[in-house]
Amino acid sequence: MPKIVDHGRRRRELAEALWRVVARAGPSAVSIRTVATEAGWSAGALRHYFQTRDELLEFAIELTEERITRRVQERARVGGDEPVPERAAAFVEELLPLDERRRAEFRIWQAAGEDFRQAHDEGDRRRWATQRELYRSVALALYDDCSSDTARREQWVATWAEYLHVFCDGLATQLMFAPARMPPGEARDLLRRFLADVGRRAGAAAPER
Repeated sequence: MPKIVDHGRRRRELAEALWRVVARAGPSAVSIRTVATEAGWSAGALRHYFQTRDELLEFAIELTEERITRRVQERARVGGDEPVPERAAAFVEELLPLDERRRAEFRIWQAAGEDFRQAHDEGDRRRWATQRELYRSVALALYDDCSSDTARREQWVATWAEYLHVFCDGLATQLMFAPARMPPGEARDLLRRFLADVGRRAGAAAPER
């Protein structure tokens, strides 16, 4: 019988090899040749699946999103009995480069570069919207945990989803580029203090725009 090849599994193997290259040598090391070598493939064999570096990066980014989504869903499944602020922090931590695995995921974006993002603008907008929706769900949970005022609920949640998104992007940048000044433990503590403040504000006046 002819050998059955699981092409989906092989594509995932290549994406995982790309993550290892990025984690070990940084974004600039990503190429068809280096990823093929890491995976134990020839460059020609890799090109049966991905013709260019950009195609490989696009698939790795999509797979990274799937991994993050699964982790967030798992957090929701096992953390249902936790206090809302702690559950919110656990959700947001999955988007922050707090360990080597998540640092490698973050570096995928560095490997892509500005030219790649401009060429894949639709996917970039979709990923941004997905992140904003996660922050919106966090803001909504914090609001509903602290306030029953439905009149200002939607505007408050939209405003604080934006604030939370900006705050976490800044925190991620410091974790990546100033790790000595922003170690993971301090980042976790700062995130929880920020979320606690958001919760307190939910019971007070809506923030000014």
